[in-house]
Amino acid sequence: MGAEETRHDLWLKRINTWIAILGGSVASVAGTYNFLPSFFPPAPGHIAAVVREQGGTPVPRAHVELLSSDNVLLATSETDRNGRFIRKDLEAGSYIVKVSRAAFEPQTAKVSIASKKTTDLDLVLRSRSRAQVPNSPQPAAISNPQPAAISQPDGSAIRSALEETGAAWIKNLSNPRR
Repeated sequence: MGAEETRHDLWLKRINTWIAILGGSVASVAGTYNFLPSFFPPAPGHIAAVVREQGGTPVPRAHVELLSSDNVLLATSETDRNGRFIRKDLEAGSYIVKVSRAAFEPQTAKVSIASKKTTDLDLVLRSRSRAQVPNSPQPAAISNPQPAAISQPDGSAIRSALEETGAAWIKNLSNPRR
């Protein structure tokens, strides 16, 4: 081809120029008004925790609760046999992690999650004293069939009276008077 430009080439140059002008304008407006986060949400973060006893031994099957900073329950899980807990794809922000297990005092930690980062936690559970450890349920010997008077908070006395009345009513059903 010759050095002359055809009409077609001139139109292509004009179109490319207008595309460049419009593209630059859109980019500057988006940057000025910060439109991009609405189109591209921030990448999620992760929590990786290890739950251990005071001696360093991992605590398997510990109950883990993940709560928002407003104390709204988001998820529950258990640690694996190595005491590990992993939660992925969390929005950046503040969270609360609660860990509990029988024979241990519950542990709470506030965590801040960053976008594209894994937050590592090392939680240590302290053993409860023997007096605090709840015993496994065992049948108690009932020496007095009448309910004992127990100091109860307001409203509980009414509930107790209703339960006693209900129990008496059920006993009367089984012994009809004829």
